[in-house]
Amino acid sequence: MRQRALPARIALLLVAVAAVVWLAAAYRGAHDEARAKALLDRGSPATLAPAERERALGLLHGARRGRPDGSAKQLEASLLTLTGDKPGAASLLRALVRREPENVTAWTLLAFADPREVARARERQRALAPPVR
Repeated sequence: MRQRALPARIALLLVAVAAVVWLAAAYRGAHDEARAKALLDRGSPATLAPAERERALGLLHGARRGRPDGSAKQLEASLLTLTGDKPGAASLLRALVRREPENVTAWTLLAFADPREVARARERQRALAPPVR
């Protein structure tokens, strides 16, 4: 009986370790995203010092690794758009709308970041959130 319990305990231990690793990564991602938001809350992203911009982008890039949702990617794309890196923002947003096709904010940001995607992004944005009349 004891020999049968050992594999079950090992499996349970592996699941517990995987859960702890996943939770730690999610916590780190949320923490990095919050630190980046704090940097961005100091003023307009367009007026950030280059070192602050790079710090915020680094934090957001790290946050994307630990966050399964697109919030960090969306914030990073916003920052890139506002600081003039529209191609970089568009690349992130195209990947995000492929993964989250119902994300109206990502479609809206894509319309600002990529002139070639404006018509498609606006159409999708209107389909997801029609104007109120």
